[in-house]
Amino acid sequence: MTENHQGRRHHRAEPRWRIFLRQYRFELIWLSVVALGVFLILERMNIRVTLFRWVRDGISAAVHAIEHVDNVILAFVRNTTLSDAIGYVLILGALVAIAWRTRWRLMRTPSWTTIRCPQCDSEIHRVHRRVRDRFVGLLIPVNRYRCTNRECRWTGLRVTVPSRRRGHPATAPK
Repeated sequence: MTENHQGRRHHRAEPRWRIFLRQYRFELIWLSVVALGVFLILERMNIRVTLFRWVRDGISAAVHAIEHVDNVILAFVRNTTLSDAIGYVLILGALVAIAWRTRWRLMRTPSWTTIRCPQCDSEIHRVHRRVRDRFVGLLIPVNRYRCTNRECRWTGLRVTVPSRRRGHPATAPK
């Protein structure tokens, strides 16, 4: 992509086949599934037998793995004393409390919640999140922002706290 003298980007013409694929992707996928189904019904090779063996062997391996995990868990429980169980519960409770407190601190730390650029202190605006941002968002509510200053162009995550004023949550009353 190139920039013209007005700062706007102009795109190259997309090939027609790519436009066709984008528009009819859903139909093409299901047409391929139908074609595969017809092929599997009409073919005279041993594909059906091979697929049946794969499915049977996969199910058998999954059942054996579940039985093995079941045996390991059962042996672990049998060998666990009351003091061990109390210790596990205490450790788990402490880890959950630490994780909860860390989340709480992140959601209230001005350096993570201020809706200003951390590098140049300019205005920032929301942009589309990436896939990994959505995974982070499962634990802490975040949005992706980009600096409006053309010289800076910082991009990153900011923690969003719904109970605070929109715009400048770090300056809102606590």
